[in-house]
Amino acid sequence: MPNTITIARFNEPLEAEMARLRLQSAGIETFLSGENAGMMEPGLGPLQLQVKADDEADARAILADPGIANGEDVEGTNPD
Repeated sequence: MPNTITIARFNEPLEAEMARLRLQSAGIETFLSGENAGMMEPGLGPLQLQVKADDEADARAILADPGIANGEDVEGTNPD
Protein backbone atom coordinates (compact mmCIF):
# COMPACT_ATOMS: atom_id res chain seq x y z
CA MET A 1 0.00 0.00 0.00
CA PRO A 2 1.79 3.18 -1.13
CA ASN A 3 2.11 6.21 1.16
CA THR A 4 1.16 4.51 4.41
CA ILE A 5 1.32 5.73 7.99
CA THR A 6 1.75 3.54 11.05
CA ILE A 7 -1.02 4.55 13.44
CA ALA A 8 -0.63 1.87 16.12
CA ARG A 9 1.70 -0.87 17.31
CA PHE A 10 0.56 -4.07 18.99
CA ASN A 11 2.42 -6.83 20.79
CA GLU A 12 -0.69 -9.04 20.82
CA PRO A 13 -1.91 -10.28 17.42
CA LEU A 14 -5.53 -10.47 18.61
CA GLU A 15 -5.54 -6.80 19.60
CA ALA A 16 -4.02 -5.86 16.25
CA GLU A 17 -6.64 -7.86 14.37
CA MET A 18 -9.49 -6.31 16.37
CA ALA A 19 -8.23 -2.80 15.59
CA ARG A 20 -7.79 -3.70 11.93
CA LEU A 21 -11.32 -5.09 11.69
CA ARG A 22 -12.71 -1.98 13.36
CA LEU A 23 -11.08 0.23 10.74
CA GLN A 24 -12.05 -2.03 7.86
CA SER A 25 -15.68 -2.01 9.00
CA ALA A 26 -15.53 1.79 8.71
CA GLY A 27 -14.30 1.48 5.13
CA ILE A 28 -10.64 2.25 5.84
CA GLU A 29 -8.12 0.10 4.00
CA THR A 30 -5.49 -1.28 6.38
CA PHE A 31 -2.21 -3.15 6.30
CA LEU A 32 -0.70 -5.04 9.23
CA SER A 33 3.08 -4.92 8.93
CA GLY A 34 4.94 -7.80 10.55
CA GLU A 35 1.90 -10.09 10.49
CA ASN A 36 3.58 -12.96 8.64
CA ALA A 37 6.81 -12.71 10.60
CA GLY A 38 4.85 -12.78 13.86
CA MET A 39 3.14 -16.00 12.85
CA MET A 40 6.41 -17.69 12.01
CA GLU A 41 8.37 -16.40 15.00
CA PRO A 42 6.20 -15.17 17.92
CA GLY A 43 7.73 -12.33 19.87
CA LEU A 44 9.66 -11.08 16.84
CA GLY A 45 8.41 -7.55 17.37
CA PRO A 46 5.30 -5.42 17.46
CA LEU A 47 2.77 -5.55 14.66
CA GLN A 48 2.29 -2.18 12.98
CA LEU A 49 -1.21 -1.17 11.89
CA GLN A 50 -0.91 1.03 8.83
CA VAL A 51 -3.38 3.06 6.77
CA LYS A 52 -3.17 5.39 3.79
CA ALA A 53 -1.91 8.84 4.75
CA ASP A 54 -5.24 10.33 3.62
CA ASP A 55 -7.11 8.12 6.14
CA GLU A 56 -4.84 8.81 9.11
CA ALA A 57 -7.05 11.31 10.95
CA ASP A 58 -10.21 9.22 10.56
CA ALA A 59 -8.41 6.02 11.58
CA ARG A 60 -6.94 7.62 14.70
CA ALA A 61 -10.36 9.02 15.68
CA ILE A 62 -11.99 5.60 15.26
CA LEU A 63 -9.35 3.85 17.35
CA ALA A 64 -9.52 6.55 20.04
CA ASP A 65 -13.32 6.19 20.37
CA PRO A 66 -14.06 3.61 23.08
CA GLY A 67 -17.41 2.75 21.47
CA ILE A 68 -19.95 0.86 23.52
CA ALA A 69 -18.71 0.30 27.05
CA ASN A 70 -19.85 -0.46 30.57
CA GLY A 71 -22.44 -3.03 29.52
CA GLU A 72 -24.60 -0.48 27.71
CA ASP A 73 -26.54 -1.44 24.62
CA VAL A 74 -26.85 0.60 21.43
CA GLU A 75 -29.64 2.81 22.83
CA GLY A 76 -27.49 3.65 25.85
CA THR A 77 -29.61 1.80 28.38
CA ASN A 78 -28.10 -0.61 30.83
CA PRO A 79 -29.25 -4.20 30.16
CA ASP A 80 -29.72 -4.89 33.90
